[in-house]
Amino acid sequence: MSENATKVDLTNVDDVEEMVREIARMICAEQPDMPEPESLRDLDSFSVVQVLLEVENTTDRKLLEKFEDFTEGEEFRDLAAYIVKIVAEEDAAPAETPAPADGTAAPDAAAPDAPA
Repeated sequence: MSENATKVDLTNVDDVEEMVREIARMICAEQPDMPEPESLRDLDSFSVVQVLLEVENTTDRKLLEKFEDFTEGEEFRDLAAYIVKIVAEEDAAPAETPAPADGTAAPDAAAPDAPA
């Protein structure tokens, strides 16, 4: 996790929005001639990517690839709502167990009556 990590409730849009705002402020403060952002519209594409990467670091979630289709708004709250939606979808999805590289079935996939 990032040194800037704080415990954020990823199911709460208000908490996520505040996290995104703080990250955007931090990113813009590090760049010369970049005013404090009021919305996503105030960020250039490089800054948006930096914000998304820091969101990943802060939340310890791999989210960047999921933003490819993000067109749902221009406000920090819109981005926060999208993050909450992604997290909810990920948390609801069943965990996938990868198959062994040698092509054999995983040990727990054996038939119940098969000898051990």
